[in-house]
Amino acid sequence: MASIKSATCFGHSGQPLSEYPSRREAQDAAEYANTAYRKKLVPYECERCGAWHLSPAERQTPSTIGCKCLDRYGMPKALYDTKDGAKQRAKIASKEKGVGLSVYQCPHTQGFHLTGKK
Repeated sequence: MASIKSATCFGHSGQPLSEYPSRREAQDAAEYANTAYRKKLVPYECERCGAWHLSPAERQTPSTIGCKCLDRYGMPKALYDTKDGAKQRAKIASKEKGVGLSVYQCPHTQGFHLTGKK
């Protein structure tokens, strides 16, 4: 259950995330945290670094880069499988960063994106 601190991925608090080399090791770490600290954590595979990280269950809003939509900086937009998942991510952004985001249907796939446009 060894983890290292990421050099590329950071949590919402700005601290480096722990990296796990496999889903199994991340799942073991999540189960340990759930038991030892009563923290409901879930593993996810990071699209940025390819390693596995842990996320509080209430913050987990799975997304992919699965379409050709780009943000205003020319970077691929996150694609959420469900409207509820996108709404949850928008709610988190509003609470933590004071950013108002809206959810819209991707014009190219069946997922959903976020936008700051009204």
